Parts: sequence; structure tokens; C-alpha cells
Amino acid sequence: MTFPRKLLTEGEDVVVDLRPHWAFLGWPLLATIAAVVLAIAVEVSYSNAPNGLLYVLLAAIALTGLWLAGRVLRWVTTSLVLTTMRIVERSGVFARRALEIRLERINELSYHQSLAARLGRTGEVMVEMGGETGVIVFEHVPRPAAFQSLITEHMSALPDPRRPSSASAVPASWVTDTTPPTGAPVVSGASSRAGVPGASGGAVPDWAVPDGAAASSGAGAAPSVADRLTQLSELRRRGVVTEAEFEAKKAQLLELL
Repeated sequence: MTFPRKLLTEGEDVVVDLRPHWAFLGWPLLATIAAVVLAIAVEVSYSNAPNGLLYVLLAAIALTGLWLAGRVLRWVTTSLVLTTMRIVERSGVFARRALEIRLERINELSYHQSLAARLGRTGEVMVEMGGETGVIVFEHVPRPAAFQSLITEHMSALPDPRRPSSASAVPASWVTDTTPPTGAPVVSGASSRAGVPGASGGAVPDWAVPDGAAASSGAGAAPSVADRLTQLSELRRRGVVTEAEFEAKKAQLLELL
């Protein structure tokens, strides 16, 4: 049975829907074949075999056949599904069982194949997860190496939650532009050097720190010491300069009076 489309979330697609490898039939299949071969051999070799022996062989064939039928029913109702967002294993004939693993929760993938499993192109896929879940093993996976590669590919296609979105990214011009905004007081000085931190944690641009040199105002006249003290107080209030920078620059300006 295929994976129901109604169980998919929005934007989710089925990548591969697998049935267990035929090795899943295992011992029931071997026992049924052995019982049938034994019954045929006895019938051919001993044409006058007792009826009791034939009944025993027929009973063996019936029992192993029922065992095999139950295993085939389990095989039909078991599926391992990889979607673009998760791994889902569903099994059960009357009582259903489902296991779901989100791809973003997977820490490590590995697979194991014995010599016989390699010849039969089957194996186990181990999925390691964080927390108390530990390692989950999927058995009888056809072509486990290819299945592991598919999981890895779609894990890589998932969005990285640590990557900033375009809406929150800061334009480069905001970081490198030191041009003062329109109307801002144009003051620069000895303490304004690249990397001088302000109270807000960032570097103080050249136009934000006053010094004793004359700076032209909007009207083209040099501001007075009182005006510059007022501007310096405003910069401290806005957090552009620290308290220590304010006191040092204030002392320099007071010496000019």
C-alpha cells in the first residue's frame, strides 16, 4: 500500500516508498520450501510410503505455508517512506504502528551489510538522533547505501535555521558608511579613531566625536564653545559617546573659554 497523500504536510513530497527486502520473509520462506521439497522427495523415492508419513508432510507444508502467509501479509503492510521532510516507517496488519523521524533532528547516518546481505543487496540503516532517542535501526532496507545517500541529500536541502533571513540581514552600507546624516553635528577629534566604542557597543564614527578644530555648521559659521558643549551633551544622551569620552572632551572645551 502506498503512502497516503493526506498524511503529507504542506510543501512535502514523497521521495521514495520502499517495501522491505525479500529477505524479510526469512525463515518462513526457507521452511516452506524445505517442507515442499521433502514431500516431493519422499513421494518420488518411496512410492509405497505409509499414509501416516504423507499426512505428516502435508501438515508440515500447511503449517509452514501459514507461517509464510502471515509474514507475506506483514511484508505487504510494512513500508519505509522518505519524504522531503521526514522518514516514516509504518507496519502492522490489524494494529498499526508508525515511527516518524524529522530530517532536521538526525545527527548521524550509517548502514551495515554482512556478506550475505551484500549479495542480496540489503542491509540495516542506522539513524542517530539527539536526546534520549539514541539510535534507530531500520532492517531489511533494499540498497541501504543508496537510501542513506537520498536521506543525506534531502537533509542538505533543508533550510539552515542559523542562517539569517534576507529581511533581517544588515546592508553592508550600514556598517561601512561613516557619512553623517543630514542635520547631524559635524564634529571630529583626536578621540575619534576607527574602533573607538560608543555606549551602544559599536564604533563611534568620525563625525560623532567633537574636538577643538573648527567645524562648519549649516549656516557656514563655526559653532561656539557653548554650542559644541550642547552638541556633546546631546551625543552623550543619545549614547553615541560614553561618559568617559564626554568628560574628557568637556574638559578640553572648557579650556578654550
